[in-house]
Amino acid sequence: MIVVFLGPPGSGKGTQADFLHENYGFTHFDTGSRLREEIASGSELGRRIASYTDQGNLVPIEVIRDLVTTFFETNFERRVLFDGFPRNLEQAEVLTTCLADSGLSLDCAIYLEIDSDSLVQRIVNRRFCPKCGEIYNLISRPPAHDEVCDKDGARLVLRRDDTEEVFRNRLAVYDQQTRPVLEYYRAKDQLKTVDGDDQIETVSASIVRLLELDGIYAP
Repeated sequence: MIVVFLGPPGSGKGTQADFLHENYGFTHFDTGSRLREEIASGSELGRRIASYTDQGNLVPIEVIRDLVTTFFETNFERRVLFDGFPRNLEQAEVLTTCLADSGLSLDCAIYLEIDSDSLVQRIVNRRFCPKCGEIYNLISRPPAHDEVCDKDGARLVLRRDDTEEVFRNRLAVYDQQTRPVLEYYRAKDQLKTVDGDDQIETVSASIVRLLELDGIYAP
């Protein structure tokens, strides 16, 4: 089974990706992590990737295509979840081509829908632990003690880009680049929508029900 998670920044894609990985054995494809792993492997593809990243340049779509193709050579029969990819229409088309070349197809694109005002409130109340990396939300998932990490007692901090002004700029970029991907998958009758404004556990349950009801996940 191959699934894509779509949604604006802060919609909970990473949280739900972790849930499917831990509970249903999905292999999580994260572009940044895969790029770093390929570089560390010392492969020919990794050296090509490093030739761009070492200069601070974006990795071109042709190299991303090769990265995805290489991934499927070793993950052909696994449950795979794409989170943060595709980010634009060109990447969506590349993913479709890579899957077809591997004799595969996308089962479902799940869109975590949440309005911008709710997203802003979610982000500006987000805090993270600089010591262990644990993420909290002062409203929906607060620490046991005021702005102190439950795991190590470190003082929680606000990320510099988790301000309303910066985040609304990120949403504008998302609207311009990523929303066309929704229409791409809707036209292919592959887009499914989940209310991302619910509690985390409710969203997780909705995703599991959706996959089961659509007949694309067999427990």
